[in-house]
Amino acid sequence: MPAARPRASAAAPGRAPRRDALRNRALLIETAAAAFRDEGLQVGVDEIARRARVGIATLYRHFPTKGDLVVAVSSGLLDQLGEARDAALAAGDDALVLERFLRAALAQLQQNRGLVEALAQHPPSPEIRERMRERMLEIVAPVVARAHAAGTLERTLDAEDLLIAIRMLGAASAPGTRREPERYLRLLLAGLREGA
Repeated sequence: MPAARPRASAAAPGRAPRRDALRNRALLIETAAAAFRDEGLQVGVDEIARRARVGIATLYRHFPTKGDLVVAVSSGLLDQLGEARDAALAAGDDALVLERFLRAALAQLQQNRGLVEALAQHPPSPEIRERMRERMLEIVAPVVARAHAAGTLERTLDAEDLLIAIRMLGAASAPGTRREPERYLRLLLAGLREGA
């Protein structure tokens, strides 16, 4: 009887992942993002695998823990925020960079309200939170520098302060508030301005 051949792994060391493995990973992240956004972080990984139409073993191969999946989903959101930052910086007129960026951040907060609230109510581990915080600081730092140069951000305020301002903007524009988010964006911009 011939010896059983070893099973091929999804990606041998030093080789790029197979196309189907990349597709499954992207599908799992997309499915998890929708589930977390709509139902919060309590959705089980087995349910996410079922909705993505992949086996639970496939999910665990890509994301050994649920925390890894949360990080992947959050990284996707932070990638979008980074793209919004790049667009704000590239659009010209430095006096409008901070406003453009905050508008994009507000739109993203509103679009992903369920996930944002779930992360606030059931925060991931301190290590994951710190990784996300560091990534956000990297994203907003160039906006802070440009806004300082343009005089649209008080010089005593830094990237940490801008992160808190974004959270405040998100809270002020949550569903159920009686006023339009634009009002709170204008108030925030006025308060952040140099010499305000």
